[in-house]
Parts: sequence; C-alpha cells; structure tokens
Amino acid sequence: MTKYLLSASAAVLFAALPAVAQGPGGPMEHGPGGYGGPMRAPVTNAPYSATFTSTSTEKLQDGTVLTRTDTRTASRDSMGRTREEMTFPAHGDSAARISITIFDPVARTITQLHPDDKTAYVRALRTPPAPSTGTVVPSATEPARGLHDDKNVVRTDLGSKTIDGDVASGTRTTRTIPAGTMGNATAIVSTDEKWVSTDLKIELTRTDSDAFHGTHTTTVSSLNRAEPDAALFAVPSGYSVKQATEHAGGHHGGGPRGGGVPPSQPAEGAVPAPGM
Repeated sequence: MTKYLLSASAAVLFAALPAVAQGPGGPMEHGPGGYGGPMRAPVTNAPYSATFTSTSTEKLQDGTVLTRTDTRTASRDSMGRTREEMTFPAHGDSAARISITIFDPVARTITQLHPDDKTAYVRALRTPPAPSTGTVVPSATEPARGLHDDKNVVRTDLGSKTIDGDVASGTRTTRTIPAGTMGNATAIVSTDEKWVSTDLKIELTRTDSDAFHGTHTTTVSSLNRAEPDAALFAVPSGYSVKQATEHAGGHHGGGPRGGGVPPSQPAEGAVPAPGM
C-alpha cells in the first residue's frame, strides 16, 4: 500500500509506466486477451522458434542490487499456433517447475501443461461479439486514448536494424512525471524501447527502465524460421486432459496451482500503480 495519496494526474502517469516485470512481448503477441479472453487474430505463414532471456535489475534504497534472470522458449507454426515453455527455478520452499502454454487458433483453445503431474488444462477461447451497426472498432495499433496527445509521453521512431539475422523496427517511448506532481523534487523519467521483427511481428528485444521498478531487458537468441515440429502444439501422450473451470467474472482457473494460463503481454500502460 502506498503511504500517500496520488493526485488524478499522477495516477494517470503511473498507469502509463511500462510493465517491467513482464516477459518477452514476442511469443504471445497474438494470444488470447488475458485469462479466457477473446481470441486475437493469429499471425500465419510466419513460423519460428526462439529463446528469450529476460533480466530484471532493481536497486534498493540501501544500495542493494537485486537481479533476476529467466529464460523461455517459444515456437509458432504456419497456422499461427504458439507454444511457450518457461522454467521457474527453485525458490525457498518451492521446487523448480516448468510452465508450458499452447495457443491454438485452429482448435480455438488454449492449453496449460503441467509436466510435474502430467495434466493438461484446456479451455475454449471466446469469440468476440460482432459489432453492431455504427460501432467503431478501434485498430489494434491505435494509441491508448488519453496518451496519444499527452505532452508527457513522447514516442520516437528508431528506424530499423538486424537482430539475430532478422530485420526489426524500433520505437522508444519516454514518459515523464513532472516535478511536483506527487511531491517529487525533480522530474521522474521512464523509457521503454522495443524492436519488432518486420516479418514475424514479434518483439526481438525490449528494454524498460523506470525509477520504481528498475530495469528489465529481454533479448532473443537462436532465432530459427523453420517450421517447428507439429507435436509441440499437441497434448503429449500420457497426459490427463481436463477442462478448465470458469470462475465468477469470466476468468478461468487452470488447475491446482490457481494460476492457469498466464495472460499475454499487457497492453501498454496496463500495469498497477507502484506500491500495490
């Protein structure tokens, strides 16, 4: 809990800060819109496999630097099906575990595999309702309303460069909380820079930096554009298949861990305020 109340303007700026704790933007760029959310249009005829390494660095008030690194692999076939596999190292009393998520726009399902007990939790993807006559459907690339004309948010085109053999276009977004907005003596600046593959439509690298969360960097490696093995997108033999349950509010449960399928990368600005 924060020890002070934020003004309305400060709250808006906090909401615009980048999600530095998120994973790579590439693998789930066309996955479901969160837990059990409506299916987004898949990217087809652009297969790939890659490894994404994320490093988070945070400096505490006493000078202690906390560093965390995690790695996950991702694959997508020509039909737009994706698979993400992430290993969580042992921490305290918790044993190491593997999280595997399969998004299948053909079968219209998303599956969470639990290798520890060989269980697969499957849920159906909801189809978004057709817009009524006269309804304007915002473009997927339309800037968040309220930020587009915000003088405290500046977006810069960084041009293009080659990353791990693939051409990517870069964008840097700089957000500023002016001095005095929340009792800050000087302006607080946060930046996020991302490079998106022109052909694959995935983020190849991303760096988010701000005073509240530290720095989070994600980089791609071992990028392979060959068609991945079809078996990667199916439930392995020997697994028990269960249907994921839906809780109040339309959210789905994913089994005993309660975590279910991790949501796709949050939309820009969709992060909680610091201290929450």
